[in-house]
Amino acid sequence: MSDRKKGSDPEMCRRLAAREVRRGCVKPALPLLLGLLAFFLVEACPSWAGPSQPFDPALVPPRPDYGQPSNWAALPGEDRHFSVDVFYVHPTTYNGSENWNQSLQGEQADPKVAGCLLDQAGVFSTCADLVAPYYRQANLAVLHTDKDSPERKSLDVAYSDVEAAFDAYRALWNQGRPFFLAGHSQGAEHLLTLMERHFADPSLQEVLVAAYLVGWSVTKEDLATYPHLKIAETPDQTGVIVTYNTQGENPGYSIVRKGAVAVNPLSMTITDEAVSAERNLGALFYTESGVLEIPHYTGGRTVNGAFVIPEPSNIGILSAVKIPGFYHPYDYTFFYRNLQRNAEQRVRAYLAAQ
Repeated sequence: MSDRKKGSDPEMCRRLAAREVRRGCVKPALPLLLGLLAFFLVEACPSWAGPSQPFDPALVPPRPDYGQPSNWAALPGEDRHFSVDVFYVHPTTYNGSENWNQSLQGEQADPKVAGCLLDQAGVFSTCADLVAPYYRQANLAVLHTDKDSPERKSLDVAYSDVEAAFDAYRALWNQGRPFFLAGHSQGAEHLLTLMERHFADPSLQEVLVAAYLVGWSVTKEDLATYPHLKIAETPDQTGVIVTYNTQGENPGYSIVRKGAVAVNPLSMTITDEAVSAERNLGALFYTESGVLEIPHYTGGRTVNGAFVIPEPSNIGILSAVKIPGFYHPYDYTFFYRNLQRNAEQRVRAYLAAQ
């Protein structure tokens, strides 16, 4: 992504594809490109040495001021397009060797972050105005450290930014509007922590349309410990969590947590009933020239807290699949249109209930 070829400038692709998604139209089949999909390669590879030095609080990049619009990847303009917002937190895109947390300057210069806004937050582009902070994300390498290692404090740093950004959003830009929470992987983990710590508050529950915590597990233990957390059981419930991790039947690597509860992204239920590919409204892949949409891409079913699918028919050109059966980078991509339509459905249900 650092090599900007003609037609692959991130901002140009972002405008083009966002327009295509809003209109619901796509171009004919196009060759897949490493371009905007390349950011997934960071999370697709489960091994990374990381910085040579241990975590040191003195080396943590400066705390961002979320009162400054420059510290946001996206903020709504003066004229809102929709009745609700989506507060989105992107997944891990940083695997540098210089620090355990990425600086905001690094985030702002990283085209992979813009790719996330397109490929994932774009799901909400037909029903919600986007709000997305830059944050001092934890290095990918922290995921492979011991649970009690000092390096895990880098996740605390990242979470503190997400919490501060959410507080600033509520104080400065929310204007009393209902909102989605949405994230992927590390972003979804931080949003789950945010919900655990703050969403027992009825005033927040009242304005939450739904939380899409994709690529991270919500477990039975989480639900028992924090009874205000509710998993989506029907497609039109509001104030609930949609969560799943996509993988093959026998994946070479899995991030599903013990006791995970998974929502089927095709039926939006928590049953283990298999759902056929006929109910897949379309996978969406971003390419150099536009968007490749594949209707009826794959079916699947929930198994032991994972959403299990057969091997995709276009596996040979899925550049982010580096480990057999590990489809984590495509958690949004494979079910893009279903997620989009479901977000619209929950907005309608929320507004009707008001």
